[in-house]
Amino acid sequence: MTKVKKKPKGKLIAIGGKEARSAEEGILAGNSSDSGPSGGSILNHVLAEMKGPASKIEIITTASEEPAEMAEMYIGAFEKLGCRQVGILDLDGRNVDSARVHERLFAADGLFITGGDQARLMEKLDGTAFFKAVKKRYQDDDFTIAGTSAGAMALSGVMIREGESTESLLKGIVEVTRGFGLLPDTIIDTHFMSRGRFSRLAEAILTHEGYTALGICENTALVACEGGLLRAIGSGVVMVLEAGDVKATNFREAKNGQAIYVEGMQIHILAQGAMYSLNEKKFMLLKQKNENHNH
Repeated sequence: MTKVKKKPKGKLIAIGGKEARSAEEGILAGNSSDSGPSGGSILNHVLAEMKGPASKIEIITTASEEPAEMAEMYIGAFEKLGCRQVGILDLDGRNVDSARVHERLFAADGLFITGGDQARLMEKLDGTAFFKAVKKRYQDDDFTIAGTSAGAMALSGVMIREGESTESLLKGIVEVTRGFGLLPDTIIDTHFMSRGRFSRLAEAILTHEGYTALGICENTALVACEGGLLRAIGSGVVMVLEAGDVKATNFREAKNGQAIYVEGMQIHILAQGAMYSLNEKKFMLLKQKNENHNH
């Protein structure tokens, strides 16, 4: 009998980026001319997914080459939103597994992983006792892990290490490696439309059969609950790419730099009000899920 894998109790929030250098601009702004449900700060949405302004958050700045500046920026942004229990974890080989760091992890309601270099983030944290504890909290507790840009890309099972933003889908434009695997069988890309990253994400999904590719636009985030129920928050969209039913492609035999044709790649577009089940490979509306709970 196959053992059913226990669904994690925690929540993941992958943010599409649009980093700013002050609390007054970009996704960090606490106010917005759009008063609708998709308006305002993406960090406001993150807090709403946790315990609101009362949330206790630890910010991991390890991916950044400017951790002090990044820390100051996010502390200011969260404080502007009324969240004052914000700590900073600039983790490297020397302090990552210290007792004090673990103590702070288990006292927090969630982590926020900043942008920077996703390869650096993996190099410093993957396989550490600290990150094993992070995974345990995500699995066992009502614990939120949010990441933006590089911090979002590292949450997936396969991580884009680097890649070119080309207009055409060409063979050999993306390099991938292992991610943290908190959202297994996925590949996440950020700044998706603004930086023209469709082609590199499409190539990544063609090389990983059975995976789901998730392209997250700026000022937008993807929330993952129960290990595989996805929904979009923020002002933009998330593109979901599936290549399980591809009927024809020249990808395998093509040479590097050659244009690729594909028949049957599926694309779904999530915005507020829509969901996607990774396990069922199924698009659904939020009201459908609510109706199912009522029956």
